[in-house]
Amino acid sequence: MTRQILVLVHACSGLPGLIAGVAVFAPPDAKRDLIRGWRLAFAGLIVVLTATLVALIVTDWPALAAAARLAFTGLAGLAGVMLIRVWMAHRLADSRKPGWRRRYVAHIYFAYVSLWIGFAIIPALRSPAPGLWIPVAVAGVLFVGTVLIHRYERRIGIRAVTAHDARPASGSARASGV
Repeated sequence: MTRQILVLVHACSGLPGLIAGVAVFAPPDAKRDLIRGWRLAFAGLIVVLTATLVALIVTDWPALAAAARLAFTGLAGLAGVMLIRVWMAHRLADSRKPGWRRRYVAHIYFAYVSLWIGFAIIPALRSPAPGLWIPVAVAGVLFVGTVLIHRYERRIGIRAVTAHDARPASGSARASGV
């Protein structure tokens, strides 16, 4: 019974964490911090996720296979780093030191993409070949996350547009040889 409650609390923290994570990506406005509540909710949800994950690992440890022990220990370490990165994002948002916005988004991105990695690893762990599917799940989430965060950073003006981004569309004069 305890295990089912822990799983339920963990899952019920993770899904809202994904919603709150989207809300906290935008660096707060200098005049007012409308997303402070979302940042606090995001941090609180990650605390609950971490606590329930550790409790589940302790509860299940004797029955876990070696690969699962390794994967869950890695997830617990990742959760700890997520907590640190969210705390650092809060400090940056409060300090507003030069260049803080890019670092803020990087910290939030790390925590957010880590949530997605956690969700992607669970079905991979339960697959017939977890040694194959766990790295595939992690690489897939990191690839998609990197593409999306770079687009977002360019959109809000904290990442420079590269030569690749500046290429004309296929219908332009340059592409048609004119």
